[in-house]
Amino acid sequence: MSAREQQPRRIWWARPGKLCALERPGGGGRSHRADRRSAEIAYLLGKGVRMCISTMGTRHNLGAYESAGLEWHHVPVESASRGAEALEELLPLLRRELRRRGAVAVHGNRHTDFVAAVCAAHLHEARGVDPADALTRAAAAGLTVNGYTCALLGVEPADVDLRMRKPDAG
Repeated sequence: MSAREQQPRRIWWARPGKLCALERPGGGGRSHRADRRSAEIAYLLGKGVRMCISTMGTRHNLGAYESAGLEWHHVPVESASRGAEALEELLPLLRRELRRRGAVAVHGNRHTDFVAAVCAAHLHEARGVDPADALTRAAAAGLTVNGYTCALLGVEPADVDLRMRKPDAG
């Protein structure tokens, strides 16, 4: 692995030092690059991440996590529109894993709508944060927040300030 660290292009530290949501390290889809993946995994390790939860439909990156010494958990989810069952699986996992030392990273492929919902739901459940406020913060960090994301959490899209959203990185 490269010693060089590179912050992922789309990352939201929902709980700084404990929980982040991001695009697949290295980029999603055809834009994926192995050198970028190594640098972004180095960044995650440098920030204290000990576990990556992948919601991608494929098992890509899991071997890279093992090679880097990261624990991983794989729950394939196509999108937020089909994520209700997976959300119910992930919330107890996050409750358990976030009690331990270190941080947890949750990622999708290029689409980050579901991982934004997971972290917003965790913040609501664990900290009482209004899901609309959490989704606004996720959007401001560059994650995708759409009608499906809002519906998954029972939030009206009009209650999420998408004007704060950064332009898509790709």
